Amino acid sequence: MSTAYFRHKRAPHLAYLTCKSRYDHGKSTKNFIVNGMRVSVTFIDEDPQTTQLDRILVREKGPVGVLLNAGCPNVPSILQQASRHSLFDAMHMWLILDSADAVLEMELQQLNLSVNADVVVARSVGTYIELIDYFNYGKIQGNSLEIITIGKWHPKKGLSITSNRFKYYDRWNFNNLTLRAVTVILDKPTNFRPTEMLSSVGYSAGVAVMTKIATQQLDVLKEKHNFRFNYTIAGRWIGSPERNSTLAVTNSLYWREQDISCTCARIFPQWLNWVDVFYPPTTKLETKFYYLILDKGVGKYENRFLSPLSPGVWRCAIAAVVACGVLLAAAAMLERHSEPGSYAFFSVFAVICQQAFEDGIIMFEETFSSQGRRLILTVVGITSMLLYNYYTSSVVSWLLSAAAPTLQDLDALVASDLELVFEDIGYSRQWLDNPGFYYFSGFKNPKEDILRERKVTRAKRSVKLLQDAEAGIQLIRSGEYAYHTEPYTAYQVISRTFDDRALCELGALQMMRPASVYIMAQKNSPYKEFFVWSLLRLLERGHTSAARARVSGSTPMCSGRTPRALALGQAAPAFAVLGLASILAVVILACEIIHHRYNNIIMKKQVAIDGGRRGWSARAGVGHTKTIK
Repeated sequence: MSTAYFRHKRAPHLAYLTCKSRYDHGKSTKNFIVNGMRVSVTFIDEDPQTTQLDRILVREKGPVGVLLNAGCPNVPSILQQASRHSLFDAMHMWLILDSADAVLEMELQQLNLSVNADVVVARSVGTYIELIDYFNYGKIQGNSLEIITIGKWHPKKGLSITSNRFKYYDRWNFNNLTLRAVTVILDKPTNFRPTEMLSSVGYSAGVAVMTKIATQQLDVLKEKHNFRFNYTIAGRWIGSPERNSTLAVTNSLYWREQDISCTCARIFPQWLNWVDVFYPPTTKLETKFYYLILDKGVGKYENRFLSPLSPGVWRCAIAAVVACGVLLAAAAMLERHSEPGSYAFFSVFAVICQQAFEDGIIMFEETFSSQGRRLILTVVGITSMLLYNYYTSSVVSWLLSAAAPTLQDLDALVASDLELVFEDIGYSRQWLDNPGFYYFSGFKNPKEDILRERKVTRAKRSVKLLQDAEAGIQLIRSGEYAYHTEPYTAYQVISRTFDDRALCELGALQMMRPASVYIMAQKNSPYKEFFVWSLLRLLERGHTSAARARVSGSTPMCSGRTPRALALGQAAPAFAVLGLASILAVVILACEIIHHRYNNIIMKKQVAIDGGRRGWSARAGVGHTKTIK
């Protein structure tokens, strides 16, 4: 019978706890080995204190079958030891060979059995052996022992199990079991109403959205499986496991004061030493800094004024301009122009700039026709006009459709003049109080430490660092603050208080990327298997996505009808070119003025010299006449 039962359970390993004749048990052990099971035999008729069940029944890979001979004298001690070490769980499949049912049932009443217990008692009833399943929905919670007959074994007919489905289908009704549940609310309310505060679809101050989603899922399970919660309210999700520490979800579960969390949290590997998590994840947690887009200063410099035309187009345009300039210079030479090179260069350059050029040289005699020169200037003008129109339209469309000058990363936030304000919530307090704790990044990120040091620790403050959602969003409207919170919490206030123009000016910087959050329970919780199975069923049937959709709310968006002014930095290259050209024009003008004045001075000196020479010539002529006379 034992071989048939453990083969049915697919137990790869078997621990045989027995006494009496070693020869008889040797034959049984050989039978187990023949059927593909690895067996270890322990004789418990010696001192029970020397029997270390936590080592004998260790489970490294897969479940372990445990065969116990209840006729041995030290069975009560063995059962108590297994109960203290929490060995009556889903990973240990117990089969107890009973000879005195009344005594054994009394012993089982005293054990710390739970809903995940896999304890079957084999009892002889006439010509067959009856298999009875013993478990308890919650011994600590005061529930009584549950007894269910699951099958029988006949020497001729073999093993017959009445139900081959998953065990929790037979343990569906929890008989109004009360589980101790811990949840998180920012300020402990004087009159706690779970239905209104935790289960309601709308926004509740001090209650995170992930708490509401977890509550919605657990409410479905409570209704289906007939159990309830006795709530404890904490102010934080994560707390130190040391005694007398501030009450939090994790340490209350670690101290085994609570059974389950009616909320969820982001989990780091070191915290798995304190609690167990239920998968699949309930939802995803993300946080952002919200602020008004800066409309002062030059903004971020961007140099994209060569992008409307590809490098090939630029090269072709330059080659065409050079070719036209050479042809125009050749035409000017044929027309016997005094300066054909400068004339061709400035004429083509002026046409490209959509201007005209006159060199001031009047040609009284034209031996050749100037139609070629005019044709070249016409071609250059039309080409430059087409390029100019395409180029300017591309640049203007890029400037108008470009993204708003938002903060792109933590470096930009640190360099900004914005004062940081955080939502008064557990994980924000923990991040602020623990330098070197990278809750938002999820990995070692020195930028978090820089942000905390420069913008929080050493920053001059005009308002309190921690604010509720209403006050924090109102501070954003001044344009001097950045408020850190969850998108759900932010948009509950923004949707009521921001108009379309304010929505278009609203910016957001991702602080915590979407991270999975999980419902938690005690370490090695007897309810883990049940809740994992139940949450997977909720996921398959759409309850999880429905809870997320009901609670998530709407996200107000900018309509796009409100125009946005361009920052100077977005057009910086154009202004830079204009400035350089203006400076060059002033320099050329100054050079021309200096040259003109210099020429005037030279001319006046030359006139004076010429006048002196004429006077000397006149005086010399008079003297010569006198001499002749």
